[in-house]
Amino acid sequence: MKYFITLLVLVSFISCNDDDSSTINLNQTDADIIRYLDSNNLNAQKTTSGVYYIIDEEGTGDKPNTDSYVTLKYEGYLLDGTQFESTNDEEVSLDLLYTIPGFSEGLTYFNEGSKGTILIPPSLAFGDSGASDIIPGGAVLIFNIEIASVINAQNEDDILEYLLENDLEAERTDSGLYYIVETLGDGNSITENSAVTIKYTGTLTNGTIFDQSSDSGSYFYLQNTIPGFSEGISLFKEGGKGTLIIPPSLAYGENGSYDGTIPRNAIVIFEFEIL
Repeated sequence: MKYFITLLVLVSFISCNDDDSSTINLNQTDADIIRYLDSNNLNAQKTTSGVYYIIDEEGTGDKPNTDSYVTLKYEGYLLDGTQFESTNDEEVSLDLLYTIPGFSEGLTYFNEGSKGTILIPPSLAFGDSGASDIIPGGAVLIFNIEIASVINAQNEDDILEYLLENDLEAERTDSGLYYIVETLGDGNSITENSAVTIKYTGTLTNGTIFDQSSDSGSYFYLQNTIPGFSEGISLFKEGGKGTLIIPPSLAYGENGSYDGTIPRNAIVIFEFEIL
């Protein structure tokens, strides 16, 4: 979270401190952006809202929406070249729903794998208040960005695409859960109310691990787990081993997980062994 300070935390700061103006106000406008582009011989596209963007290297993946989760590297500058933030060439994940408006909008013009620059007017950044002593009031912000991955709202089509891309064959239940049997198991039968010890790894479709048990497994009551997990495990017996591919409606739905590790409307995948 250490890189999220200006894009995430201070967006709340700005909304709560509209009357607390920064001691410095640069009063920068669209004309300042145009002068910057001209003086640096840059050719940018302008959106209807006033955001400028430059695509230096176009990717081939999905474009994010303004409520997507994006993993990226970025550097933030003022027009005079002062750097106010950097991921230091490390990838970080951002929930665009909670970033400043110009940043979330600007990213929607870049595909996964793209590199480029976004120039954001003050009205779509931190306005006249600025961000404490980090960003002056009325400041245009510049972000050099490189998008590593994008997670948009997912559905069954994304499950089918995941299976195809990974050359997997799975069974589908009436609820929309997909499962792969490696070993069905020959021990006790399991119901959705059983208590079980399971060794598992939970991932997103992009391979990000969000949860993992120890080698000795985790013990829990299936009735206290997400619906797709309890349904899927009950298809196996003690000693069973396989994979569950769970649609958002049977996982964490429109809210995602409370700690933010699982995005809104995300497919979750569990590789497991019932101990």
